[in-house]
Amino acid sequence: MNKAEEFVARACRKSFLSLWSYANPQGKDPGKELCDILVLCEPDVVIFSVKEIKAGSGPDISKDWARWRKRAIDESVKQIYGADRWINSAKYVIRKDGSPGLPFPEKMELRVHRIAVALGSEGKFPVKFGDFGKGFVHVFDESSFKILLKELNTISDFITYLVAKEELYKFGAQTVFQGGEEDLLALYLHNGRKFQAGGASLMVIDTLWDSFQDKDEYRAKQLADKDSYVWDNLIELFCDDILRGTLEFGNSLTEAEIVVRTMARENRFSRRILGKSFLEFMDRSSHKEVRSRMIPSPSGVIYVLLALPHGEERKFRVAELGTRCFVARGLNPTCKTVVGIATEQYERGKGFSMDALYLTKETWTDKDQAHLEAMQKELGYFVSPVQTRIKEDEYPS
Repeated sequence: MNKAEEFVARACRKSFLSLWSYANPQGKDPGKELCDILVLCEPDVVIFSVKEIKAGSGPDISKDWARWRKRAIDESVKQIYGADRWINSAKYVIRKDGSPGLPFPEKMELRVHRIAVALGSEGKFPVKFGDFGKGFVHVFDESSFKILLKELNTISDFITYLVAKEELYKFGAQTVFQGGEEDLLALYLHNGRKFQAGGASLMVIDTLWDSFQDKDEYRAKQLADKDSYVWDNLIELFCDDILRGTLEFGNSLTEAEIVVRTMARENRFSRRILGKSFLEFMDRSSHKEVRSRMIPSPSGVIYVLLALPHGEERKFRVAELGTRCFVARGLNPTCKTVVGIATEQYERGKGFSMDALYLTKETWTDKDQAHLEAMQKELGYFVSPVQTRIKEDEYPS
């Protein structure tokens, strides 16, 4: 990769984590690059094309802009549309070395997002984005790309913004830009992560992002979000084992990926809640105060945590985790998906292992209910759970 591609690849790996980010994947022809970066986190696929073209400094700025746009944007758009066509007929990602990556979602479920990262303008030229003939293409310069990936640094937060922006322009919104993409982002965040419906035009001035960052609530959010990165670290632990082939659960990349993908599709706010709960659970379990806990996520997924003393056989730990996940599904009738995470109780100086389990069950039958009640009677799992309600604001006052 060149320096520009490496800049984007690092940002994607940091925000979307290693398992779902592919640098220089191959297309139909062996050895031929499909795009610069591909992010696949079912059902979403994000195609990145990166160009770094130095801004011209001739006497005619309009000609300089036209040349820069052709090389930095139009050529990226052409590559993106070509990658889009191939993805719609391909079965799986082909890594740079030719090995197979994750499978693409079924065509009916596939959601493709197109991004051109145009570097080198030094802020001299306006950045054009929109539908170039075969689908909406987002175009970011270096400054706006850095801010977006820092602020929307989960796949769900990032995709939600892209979709909201596409919907805004699909209905013919006209935008007067005196600022940059980051100022449009400030409007979106200030309005509760959406754009005002029905607006015929937007005025985007160049002070919106700076003003948004200066708010006390924004600073409080940055501080509160520190706990959310505990969740990122958990995901990356599992991703590392998957990529190295040392994971003990799941018989294939696809089976293992669905567990961590569920965790990774939690947005930053949900990860804050989950991270805090995980830290508190591990602290209490280390003092033998609690063995297991259910955590409902704002996403609708139930997480079951289990921590057992060092020395207990993992096969029994996995069996208990599976049983607890089944019970948790029955105790939460509106929830269809449960993810279980098991480890050892924390002891200074000792290592740890981790197990994860994914359970999805669309319907709950009378037979399931009878099975649950028998398990609870015999094993006592979550018979009289202590409920704790918390209040958490995304932007604390």
